[in-house]
Amino acid sequence: MATILVIKAHQDVDIEQSKSITILNTFLDKYKQLHPEDKVIERNVSEEMPFPFNKISLSIYNKRLHHQNLTEEEDHFAKERFVWVKEFVDADKYVFANPMYNLFLPAELKSYIDIVMQVPYTFHYTKEGVAEGLLRDKKALHIQANGGTYHSFDGTGAPEGLDFGDKYLQSVLQVMGVTDYQRLFIEGIDHDPSIKDAVLKKVKLQAEQLAADF
Repeated sequence: MATILVIKAHQDVDIEQSKSITILNTFLDKYKQLHPEDKVIERNVSEEMPFPFNKISLSIYNKRLHHQNLTEEEDHFAKERFVWVKEFVDADKYVFANPMYNLFLPAELKSYIDIVMQVPYTFHYTKEGVAEGLLRDKKALHIQANGGTYHSFDGTGAPEGLDFGDKYLQSVLQVMGVTDYQRLFIEGIDHDPSIKDAVLKKVKLQAEQLAADF
């Protein structure tokens, strides 16, 4: 049995309005049908983010770096935050679903990455000072809705390099050792609403196909 950790970064909106969540649900429905023995954990970091990278977490980092004792508040914060880290480490597969915001990920998803990307749990530094990932034999899928088109193969739309969020997510996962990375984009519907049905039909089929081998 595998554990799949689903990280949503989306405000609680009408499902009919959320293209990324629509495709996520299509993927999950098919995945659960094909892999009924697997455990699926879902988190919406736009609704629950109790331990962000803040003044307390920075103090914890610096004190641990210098082998200093934590305050009671810091110790509680660190222990509760580690629950999220352990959940991430223990998972076998990751699915991230979000809209693009200003060419990047939602801030809550970036905060989540700051929680789980921690030495010595998800990566460490070699004696040469090189970051080395500790998450082996895991895979990830990124589902993202983009109002415009950033990943066309015919030269139309915005330059692909402007999707900084997907590149960032793939890069940080690689640092943590996750190199099996796939992506699904729902693009261009805000720019041209007339293509909504055709785009969703196409991406839903892709999501179901990915679910079979994920």
